[in-house]
Amino acid sequence: MAQAEAGTVSEDQAPVDLEEKIARDVMVIFQKQMDSEAAAEEASAYIWQNAGTPDNIDAFVDATELWLESHGAADKFAALSWNGLANRRDSNENYDTLLRMMVDSILNGYYTLQKPDIEYKGRKYSTFTSILGNTFIRMLELSSSNIENASDIYSILVRHEMELEAKSKAEEEETGHSSFPAEMHKLYDELIEYLTNRAEFKATPLSDDEDNPNVHIEELTERLRASRRYVMQEIINERALEKKKQLEMELENQLASAEEIVMAAPHFTEGMSFFVKEKRYNIKYLAVEKIRVTLQLLGSITGAVYFMLGFMGVWGISWIDGMVVCVVMLIFVRIAGSRKQLKFFYPTDISKELEECSTAFISVMRNMSQEQLENFLVRQIKLEENQNYLSMIPEFVKYLYAVMPDRKSMMISVDELSEVVENSEIEVAKQLRGQ
Repeated sequence: MAQAEAGTVSEDQAPVDLEEKIARDVMVIFQKQMDSEAAAEEASAYIWQNAGTPDNIDAFVDATELWLESHGAADKFAALSWNGLANRRDSNENYDTLLRMMVDSILNGYYTLQKPDIEYKGRKYSTFTSILGNTFIRMLELSSSNIENASDIYSILVRHEMELEAKSKAEEEETGHSSFPAEMHKLYDELIEYLTNRAEFKATPLSDDEDNPNVHIEELTERLRASRRYVMQEIINERALEKKKQLEMELENQLASAEEIVMAAPHFTEGMSFFVKEKRYNIKYLAVEKIRVTLQLLGSITGAVYFMLGFMGVWGISWIDGMVVCVVMLIFVRIAGSRKQLKFFYPTDISKELEECSTAFISVMRNMSQEQLENFLVRQIKLEENQNYLSMIPEFVKYLYAVMPDRKSMMISVDELSEVVENSEIEVAKQLRGQ
C-alpha cells in the first residue's frame, strides 16, 4: 500500500517539516495508486491521521500552499486532496470534521495576519484568499462536477465566519471589547472579489471572437455567490427562529402560572364585593349627609323662629326667652346633628380592603395572557358567589386596569384588554339570560 510506504508522521518529527512531509506523502499516494477513487480514499485517511488535530491542521493548509506554489502539475494534488475529503464528508464524519477544522484554521490565519498579502492585478489579497480561490479553480479544472464540493466548502466558510462574527458581537456586548477585528473585510467577500478578478478577460483587438478561457472561473464565482446568499439567508432565518423561541420562552416564564391564578381568584372575588360596596358608598353617604344637614337646618330655623317671637313679644314670650331657646337649639343641633353622633348611620369605608385585594390580584393579572384572563373571567362569571354582582365584573376589570401601576409592563395590550372586557360582557349577558 502506498500509504504504508508513505508512513505517518513520527512524534519526534519537527513541526516545521510536517507540511512538507504531508505534501510529499500525499503526492506519493496519488502517483502510486492506479485507481483514483482508492487513491483519494487512502489520501483522505492519511490526512486525517496526520493532520486531524487542532495542532496539526495548520500543516495541511501549509501543505496546500506548497502544492499551489510549486511548479509543474503539483497544484492538482491540492484539488485532489480537498476534493477527496469533500466527497467523503457525508459518509465519514471525520472528514467533515477535518474540513471544518481546516476552515477554522484558515479563518484564524486570515484574521491574525499569519501570512503576508499577495498582489494580483494591482490589488492586494490575503494569502489564505489565494489558497482557497486557487484550490477551487483547480478543482473545477479537474472536473466541472467538482463545483459542488467547492460550493460545500465555501458554505462552511460563510457559516463559520458569520458564527465567529456573532460570537464576537456577543462578547463585545458582554465585556466591552472583542478579539474579532470587525473592521476587516470578510474572507468570504474577499474570496468572491478575488475570483471575480481572476475571471476577468480582455480580448486582443485582433481577435474579438476569442473565447474567454476563464469561463469556468466565472461559473465558479456565480455559484459561490449563490451559496453565500443561501447560507446567509439560512443563518438569518435560524437566528430569527431562535430569537422567536427565546422570546416565547421568556414570555412563557413571565406568564402567570396556573397555581398563581388559582391563588389570586379569592382576591378577585372578595375585591369585587368590596368594589360593589364602594360604588354604593357615596350614594349611602350622601343620603345620611342630607338627613344630617336637614336636622341641623330644622333646629336652626326653630331657634330663629323662637327668637323672632320673643323679640316681637308674641304669645307672651320675652325676647330673653327667645334668645335662650335660639342659642340652645343652635348648640343642640350642632351636637346632636354632628357626624360623630350619626356615625352608626354612615356606611363603612372599605377602600383600604378594596385596595389590598386589588393589589394582590393586579400582581398576577399583569402577567396573565389574553387567553388566561378570558378563561379566568368566564370561571368568575359562573361562580356562585358572584351571581349577585355579575353586571359589575366588566366594570371591576376596568377599575383594576385604571389603578394598575406601570401599565406598560402588562403582558397584554390595551386593545386586547378591551376585547377581553367586551367578551366578558357577552358572557355576563348569557349568564343572566340563563338565570
